[in-house]
Amino acid sequence: MQYEELVKSYEGKSDEELLRLRLDSEELTAEASAALMGELAKRGIGRDRIKAFRDLEAKRKEELSRNPGNLFFTFRLGVGRWHFGKADRVYDSTTGIEQFRTTVFIVLLFFPAIPTGSYLVEKRRGFLSGKLRIIEKLPLDWKQVLKVWVVAALALLGVIWVVKRM
Repeated sequence: MQYEELVKSYEGKSDEELLRLRLDSEELTAEASAALMGELAKRGIGRDRIKAFRDLEAKRKEELSRNPGNLFFTFRLGVGRWHFGKADRVYDSTTGIEQFRTTVFIVLLFFPAIPTGSYLVEKRRGFLSGKLRIIEKLPLDWKQVLKVWVVAALALLGVIWVVKRM
């Protein structure tokens, strides 16, 4: 792109779009960087606002890492993702909130098959209060994974035994 085209392009962008470009300015060509800096100066966007935006972006990225989307869902046919296990459980009776480590699995035919991650979570105790809040993503807890697999295998064997007895 020519310098003039870049200037026109940046004129049509919002302040937020320009600030995002500024945060990744090391990836821009010299012409693109010069055009960007010119547009920022023309709009009166200085170092303080750039720093404030950088801090806001860092906070937003941290928040996203704490809430990586809907981790816990299962479809009617027993396929999806769900969490299993409650290790290192701590309960605060004054707030009614419990905190524990859990592992998320890809579930196939209701069987926890593939572990995708372990998390430190908290939830309010109570009837039908299933909403978890992720506090921190942890390294995969293989001890918990093995326990979940053993319990699931034993449950599956129990179901098979009951069906054969019928």
